[in-house]
Amino acid sequence: MRLRGLFNFVDLAIALVVLVAVVLPAREMYARAAIKPSQAGPAEQFAIALAEARTIAHPDDGAAVDDLSRRLGAVGFKDWAIETAVHGSERAKASPSAWRALLATSVAYVDRLDVVPALDFANRALSACEATGAACPSWEQVRMKLYQQHLDAGVRSGVDPHKGPAAIQAFRRAGESALRQIHLGGRDVTNTGAGSGSGQGSAGKP
Repeated sequence: MRLRGLFNFVDLAIALVVLVAVVLPAREMYARAAIKPSQAGPAEQFAIALAEARTIAHPDDGAAVDDLSRRLGAVGFKDWAIETAVHGSERAKASPSAWRALLATSVAYVDRLDVVPALDFANRALSACEATGAACPSWEQVRMKLYQQHLDAGVRSGVDPHKGPAAIQAFRRAGESALRQIHLGGRDVTNTGAGSGSGQGSAGKP
């Protein structure tokens, strides 16, 4: 009898909890801007909100992912920029613009000086670009190759840019060493300075 009475009490308690959950109105939810006025002005906040809305409306659009990630990185939200780009590249992987999301992920990692995952995503972006065809213009592919070569040389040098400004400069020099020789019009042209030649461009960071 005691056991049967216990089960009846437990059943009643569960029924009451379920009833309360069903009858009570839903909790109010509040939203506030994650970006403070000190971090970005009204125009930047609006631009970020618009970019985020575009990724929600078109989750497989690599260009929208690229735009949002870069804007977040520009106002100092580096972790958020990486998270946005990584998730966006997953959603866009079947899209012709997937390479843009993958490249945005690489750039977001470079912004945080995480060069190893940055190189991984640069390789993926280059492969996706080459497989896409017309959706990845040839000039974008050339720019991406220079960027990837710069990163690859820096990573192979073993320099860790997290160790301070001197290490960052050493990583850049190692990356630039891979761009000393470029081919223009079938001739070898030597890039004699870090700031000269067409090899600097997007390969100029972290």
